[in-house]
Amino acid sequence: MNDFYDKLDALYSAGDQSAVETLLLDTINETPDGSAGQAGLYNELAGFYRGVSRYDESEDAFARALDVFSALGMEATPEYATVLVNLAGLYRLKGEPDRAVDMFSEAMKKLEDAGGSGSYAYVSILNNLALAYQEKGDYGLASGLAERALEILRGEDGNEHEIAASLNNLAAIKLGQNDMASADMYISEALTIYDSMPETNVHHAAAITMKSVLMCRAGDYAGALSGFRRALGLTRRFFGENIEFAACKRNISDVCEILGDLGSAITEQHEAVEILRRILGSDHPKAIEAAESLDRLERLNASDLVSFR
Repeated sequence: MNDFYDKLDALYSAGDQSAVETLLLDTINETPDGSAGQAGLYNELAGFYRGVSRYDESEDAFARALDVFSALGMEATPEYATVLVNLAGLYRLKGEPDRAVDMFSEAMKKLEDAGGSGSYAYVSILNNLALAYQEKGDYGLASGLAERALEILRGEDGNEHEIAASLNNLAAIKLGQNDMASADMYISEALTIYDSMPETNVHHAAAITMKSVLMCRAGDYAGALSGFRRALGLTRRFFGENIEFAACKRNISDVCEILGDLGSAITEQHEAVEILRRILGSDHPKAIEAAESLDRLERLNASDLVSFR
C-alpha cells in the first residue's frame, strides 16, 4: 500500500482531482470486499469528497467505512474512531457544530478506551473539537483544546505539518477573542513552517487566508487582497471550487468594496453565491448570507450610478 499512498500524494500535490478520484475508486474495487483495507480506502475516498465539497458522497463513503469496520467487530479500535473523527469534521463543515461535537466526543471516548490518547487521531479530535466550539462561540474551551493539541504535537519529532495546522487553528481562535497579537504570532509561525516545506502543502492556503484576515484588521488592504488571491489559487489547485474557495471569493469581494472597486466586489460575490448554492442549496444560511451581501452591493452600485448621473 505504500506505493498506492505515494501515488495518491503525488496526485494531490499535482492538483489532479479527477485522477485522485479514479485511483481511489479503482483501488477500492480491487480490494477484497468487507476487508479492513477496503474500509480504510472508503475513508480516504470520503476525505477526498469532503475536501472538494461533495458532501453527500462524502457522508455515504464514511458510512460505508463504518459499516465495514462494524461488521469486522472493530468498533472499539482507533481505525473506527478515526472515521468518526472525519465524519464529524464533515458535519462541522456543513454547519452542524452540535452534531459534530457529539460525534467528536464519541470518537474521543473510543480512542481513550483503545489506549490511543497520544495518537494523531486523538490530536485531530482536539483540533476539530476546538474548531467546533469556536463556531459555537465558546472560545475559552476552544482555546484550551487547541493548546492541548499543540502541546502534544510539540512533544514529538516530525510533526511539522500537524503543528502548522494546529497553529492556524489557534490563530483563528485568538482572532475570535480579538487577541490580535497572539493570532499574528501563531499564524506567522505556521507560515514559516509551510514556506519551508519542499512542496506546497494542501493547508497552506488556510494559513495565508488567516494572515490576510489579520492584514485587513490592521488596515493593509492591498496586502490582504494579494494574500486572498494567492490562497484562492492554491485552494482551486488542491480542492477545486469548494466551500473554502467560495469563502475566499467573499473575502476578496469585501476587500474590493473597501478599496472602492464595486464592480470587482460584485463579480466575486456573485461567483461565491453560485458556488454556495450549488454545493449547499439556496436555503442554506451561508448561501443566503452571501446572496444578501450581493444584493446590498448591487443596490449600492445602482445608487452610485444614479448619483453620478
